[in-house]
Amino acid sequence: MNKPRIALALIALLLVAGAVLLVRHRKQQLASIRIAEAGAVPVRMGTVDRGRFSGMRNYFGVLTSNRRGDVRARTEGQVTRVLKWEGEPVKKGEVLLELDGLPGSPSGTRASLEISIRNLERAVSDMGRTVQNLKAIYERDRMLLENKAVAEQAAELSENRWKEARIQLSTLRNELAGLRERRSFFTVRAPFDGLVSVVRVHEGDVVTPGLSLLAVEDASPCKIVVTVASSDLSGLRPGTPAILEYGGQSLRGTLNRVYPSAADNGSGTVEILEDRPPFGLPLGASVSVRLEAARLDEVLIVPVDAVLTGVKQAMVFTVDHGKVRTVPVAVLAESETAAAVTGALEPGQTVVRGSDSLLMRLSDGVAVVRAGEAS
Repeated sequence: MNKPRIALALIALLLVAGAVLLVRHRKQQLASIRIAEAGAVPVRMGTVDRGRFSGMRNYFGVLTSNRRGDVRARTEGQVTRVLKWEGEPVKKGEVLLELDGLPGSPSGTRASLEISIRNLERAVSDMGRTVQNLKAIYERDRMLLENKAVAEQAAELSENRWKEARIQLSTLRNELAGLRERRSFFTVRAPFDGLVSVVRVHEGDVVTPGLSLLAVEDASPCKIVVTVASSDLSGLRPGTPAILEYGGQSLRGTLNRVYPSAADNGSGTVEILEDRPPFGLPLGASVSVRLEAARLDEVLIVPVDAVLTGVKQAMVFTVDHGKVRTVPVAVLAESETAAAVTGALEPGQTVVRGSDSLLMRLSDGVAVVRAGEAS
């Protein structure tokens, strides 16, 4: 009977000893942890700096041709052949597509025009020989008239016949030129060296005068068109530095044009001109564009997420001995990461960073602690 009692006593003694050791270990753990002031708000913090502020803003730009030709139909007809498609290079005057007239159309068909042109070419050739013969007769009669070997009326008659033949020849030549021009309407050629950017018709399509058939663009030079916030327009002007980025590559450039007014949606437009599409990209591609929207010397700089912008006043929250102090500021310029401000701040001061919802919870005297240091 004594043995079970002794065993129970030993077990109880071991349990008490284990509990004492566990409590001591826990006290040591708590002693090693810094305990924040009760109610302190955990926040991220930054520092006030002074120096040169470069307000680089990130945008996207689209590569666009600096010269674009919209090729339109000059006659009604039907597309018979498309010889060039999107992305293909072309030379000035090169045939892009061919048309043919519709049966019964006032413009005629290519075949009927060819027949009429050949007939007129023969008529022009015949009339040309007639004009030369009549000219020779007129010159002979003039010579005879000077020698009084022919009557004056005969010389005048030969002169009139020669003049009438010249008029007929001119009329035939004009008709021939008109037919050739009508025939040229069926052959669509490139207006300049470039690339075909879009083809809007296919073989068999019926077209009417003025219909857009395709577009040709000259890629050299090209422009990068950038849509920017209207609030940034005042800080941008021709010559403003720009950095183009794509696929880990970068290229420096400058603004060549700033459109004078913003659109109704609160955006503006600027252009960067390049000799050729950057990074070997095709027209229509997008690139990242960083623009220097502002440059200020010797200004106070704080993290952009340290500024709470209100309706009438912007504020920054400094931290002194774990307590918040509200400092009114005026924002001079902003970038993606920083803001240039004026106010009762000193370089090296600590400021609270965070979302607007967090900053709106702060006021003078609120206790804060750096995030990660609170238990």
